Amino acid sequence: MLDIINLRQHPEFLEDAVDYFSSRWNIDRQLYFDSISDSLTTKEPLPRWFLMLRDGELIGGFGLIDNDFMVDSNFSPWLCALYVEPHERGQKLGSWLLEQGVYEAEVLGFSKVYLNTDHVGYFEKYDWRYIGDYPHQSGVDARVYEIDVEEIEEMSAFFDLRAGSYDSHMIDDMKLALFYETIAECFDTPVRRMLDLGCGTGLELEQLFSLYPDMEVTGIDMSQEMLKKLSEKFPGKKLHLICGSFIEEDFSGPFDHVLSTYALHHFSEESKLGLYRKIHGALATGGRFVFGDYTVTTLERQNEILDGYEKRRSEQGIREDELYHYDLPFTVDVELRLMKSAGFASMEIIREWENATIIVATKG
Repeated sequence: MLDIINLRQHPEFLEDAVDYFSSRWNIDRQLYFDSISDSLTTKEPLPRWFLMLRDGELIGGFGLIDNDFMVDSNFSPWLCALYVEPHERGQKLGSWLLEQGVYEAEVLGFSKVYLNTDHVGYFEKYDWRYIGDYPHQSGVDARVYEIDVEEIEEMSAFFDLRAGSYDSHMIDDMKLALFYETIAECFDTPVRRMLDLGCGTGLELEQLFSLYPDMEVTGIDMSQEMLKKLSEKFPGKKLHLICGSFIEEDFSGPFDHVLSTYALHHFSEESKLGLYRKIHGALATGGRFVFGDYTVTTLERQNEILDGYEKRRSEQGIREDELYHYDLPFTVDVELRLMKSAGFASMEIIREWENATIIVATKG
């Protein structure tokens, strides 16, 4: 599985990262060591450095820094040292790193991101704008690109717009086939009635319907376009689909299973605790809640993201009761604490990756 790790949360990769970027870009090792070491402890937004790993093997990365060898340093931050191993190219991994870089800049409170490059035509494909040639410390002017950190979007509109490409994004771009296989393996008892929260296009249901073709599924999602895709994908199946917020919708229950994948990382602790209590109440005794979602490894990272969200929400004038798309992942410990507070008798961590965790919680 692919992971993008923040070196600030993984200082054990310091020397590997320094050697990697220095060798790939043929730049003095000490420069990388100074910047990456600083990123581990600084209280300032920059620098930040990130590595892409496939099953623990280092295959790419990038940095966010204050100035990428430009004479004019009025622009900031700069996405720098973007690299993907040659044998891994052609899989849109570069676009994923670019997307992550813009997201990280958003979390840190920046409204634009810049980069310099001698490539023509690549970055334009991902909405970066060429803004001109600017003096570089090498003595040769560098092509400079910029991209806006977009305003966060209302939840249903965000997913309606992406319904047509969602499956390919999750499987091909995010490389989550193993994640969905592991989700299916959590269902080792017959599934009769299941509630699927944030069911989207039903990626998590494909293997389950092959195992339990007669199961009844109540699916709740805010995106009508996503639900339309799901319905088209599973004709003739026992589906009851509801377009709405599972924070507000009543759950009919009882269900023997509740499932949610990559859907619950948009809510505050207070909202999520209330939701977990509703899930607990909707389960039959002995029923199981299968949770698979985006998580982070440290409270520092969790709080950094929450602070970024509060800043963006304030800038856009978003009310507390409005639901907008913004990733708010918690640590595994926080998730377990919320599930315990909601009344679950036991919680088992099935599998952890760098940016995702699968937990099965059982109602006593």
